[in-house]
Amino acid sequence: MPFLRYIQLAVLAVCFFWTSPLYAQHVYHALVYDAHDDQPLVGANVVFQGTTLGATTDAEGRVTLTGIPSGEHTIVFSYIGFEPTERTLTFPLPDPDQVDMVRLEEGHHEMEAFAVTATRTSRTIADLPTRVETIAGEEIDEKISMEPSNISMLLNESPGITVQQTSAVSGGAAIRIQGLDGRYTQMLKDGFPLYGGFAGGLSLLQVPPLDLHQVEVIKGPASTLYGGDAIAGLVNLASKTPTEEPVLSLLLNGTSAGGLDLGGFYTGRTERFGLTLLASGNLQQAYDPDDDAFSNLPDTRRLTLNPKLFYYPNGETTVSFGLAGTFEEREGGDLDVLADGPTADRVFFERHTSTRLTSQARLDHELDHGKRLTLKNSVSLFDRAIDVPDYRFEGQQLATYSEASLLLTGDTHDLVLGLDLRTDAFTEGNGSSIQTRDYAYTSIGAFAQHTWDVTDRVVLETGGRADYHDPFGFFLLPKASLLYRVAENLSARIGGGLGYKAPTVFLEPSEERVFRDVLPLDDDVQAETSRGGSIDVNYETLLFDKVALSFNQAFYFTHLSDPLLPATGIEDGLLRYRNADGMIRTRALETNAKFSLHDIKLFLGYVHLHAETDYDGTRESLALTPIHKTYMVLVYEKHGRGRIGLEGYYTGPQTLSDGTTSDGYWITGVMVERRFGPARLFLNFENFLDTKQSNFAPVVLGPRSNPRFAEIWAPMDGFIVNGGVKYTL
Repeated sequence: MPFLRYIQLAVLAVCFFWTSPLYAQHVYHALVYDAHDDQPLVGANVVFQGTTLGATTDAEGRVTLTGIPSGEHTIVFSYIGFEPTERTLTFPLPDPDQVDMVRLEEGHHEMEAFAVTATRTSRTIADLPTRVETIAGEEIDEKISMEPSNISMLLNESPGITVQQTSAVSGGAAIRIQGLDGRYTQMLKDGFPLYGGFAGGLSLLQVPPLDLHQVEVIKGPASTLYGGDAIAGLVNLASKTPTEEPVLSLLLNGTSAGGLDLGGFYTGRTERFGLTLLASGNLQQAYDPDDDAFSNLPDTRRLTLNPKLFYYPNGETTVSFGLAGTFEEREGGDLDVLADGPTADRVFFERHTSTRLTSQARLDHELDHGKRLTLKNSVSLFDRAIDVPDYRFEGQQLATYSEASLLLTGDTHDLVLGLDLRTDAFTEGNGSSIQTRDYAYTSIGAFAQHTWDVTDRVVLETGGRADYHDPFGFFLLPKASLLYRVAENLSARIGGGLGYKAPTVFLEPSEERVFRDVLPLDDDVQAETSRGGSIDVNYETLLFDKVALSFNQAFYFTHLSDPLLPATGIEDGLLRYRNADGMIRTRALETNAKFSLHDIKLFLGYVHLHAETDYDGTRESLALTPIHKTYMVLVYEKHGRGRIGLEGYYTGPQTLSDGTTSDGYWITGVMVERRFGPARLFLNFENFLDTKQSNFAPVVLGPRSNPRFAEIWAPMDGFIVNGGVKYTL
């Protein structure tokens, strides 16, 4: 019996030691980061494949899972807008207390997973009936390496968008969507309309991209939520918000054209307070690449400061207040005059001095489940003076924006209701040989937008806006959009709406004259009105089980009535604006394809634009609207190490204002970036084919003492090399 008992005890001991690992409980710790900028990802999903064991990361990107059985397990990490990744580990781990560092890579073909703020709901792009394009993450970071001083390149190299230089001397520029002038596109910063009017010609050139989280673009009418100015489309610049882990990013950049950029951005928060701070200084020497003795890039000095304070009194409320200041001087013209001052036979110069001061205040409060109240207010002051030989123009624009909106969300319905009040006043500061161009506009609007998930496949969005504009009257702006999911990887959208634009004399033809001899608006001038819409189809698939393909085919159209046009008097030479008896019609076909294979990304696109005027029954092509544009971008990127990008853009021939046709041209570039710990070195060869307008025809016309400049339809600066360092602490 003792022997049998020993045998039984031995068997029990073997069984215990053999089976105990199967029932052991283990712990797993992980920290999930963005592979690109080492920022923690809050709310990332961490799931043990084939089990119900999982959790999401906390405010620091950390996650701890307990109750893990022994053996081999596959852990899946996923986050919206990022490529999912897997880890296969065997438990128990050699060091159970070790924290697993997991870095996720952004998914270029998963951009539809991004949430969009311009639509005022929390829906992602894939769930919106309104087509929204998003530039975010690595695309913004890449463009910062290519042009850190402003957002002109960031927008110009986006499909269907053109940044048109409007002045050969000051370098002023305007954004164009569907070929329409910049005044028909609404520019927003965090949902605030801070640009436009008297400030419009310099707006794109005075916005550094260092603090941008993403850029949201709506092509087609977007007046329901944001009022006038959104006839051709809308661009919303969304800023970064405070992060739990403090981050300081620094940038130093120099160019072969005599440019120097130094900038920094800080973000961080505690339980109750948060702070973001943008500081950017930009210098540019007068640059003359075609040796015609006139500057193609003006001498520029600019300083931008933008602190923003956040307060979190509780988990349901966020209050923010920001102040931004931009101080700039830019001077272009005859290089000898810029260096030594005017002489008897050389006097031409153009000097712009401007100050932009803006405030932004916002409150977001969760009333209860599914209800959010938002209050906004901004004040923007833009002071600008222009000096040319024998003439000085100066003025000040003061604009305000106030809004109260309510978002109601349910299982299948989102409803946005709101009221807003806008004021815009301009005061001319000096005497003139003609009447001053002072104005004071006030508009009040009420808007509503309803988004309804009719079925799992159909989403319908309807809305309307009622605006009263003093002095131009009452406007009713309905809109409707429909999203239909044909299959899991195939969807289509269709939408349309109305818009309007309040007239002003501060347009591109006036900028070209530096507002000299420009008459104020007559009493019979009316607001411009429009109707437009868009259709697009999206398709995603996996080719050969390796290549991710994202394809979009879009069509846009706009019919603009009573367009405001300049007319020069034969006798007096004064510029006056009149509503044309006719319309402007644009139709655009846009094709985009994205291919992803491991670390290689290929972007292809083509835009076919047909824009014409029809005045008094006479149809003509709209000036400066090329029919054909293509782009090709090839990127090889190893996250955490660096990237190489090659791009090419072709712009076809375009009709000029005098009825002639320009040549087509290519713009090509190569960008290289390499990471060394917290530092990233970058080098960019922009426009290495040296394409510039002076290669085709003279830009400066007439005598040097009193020059005229040809209409700008191609780049002015040619081949430029820039490089520098980005450092993140």
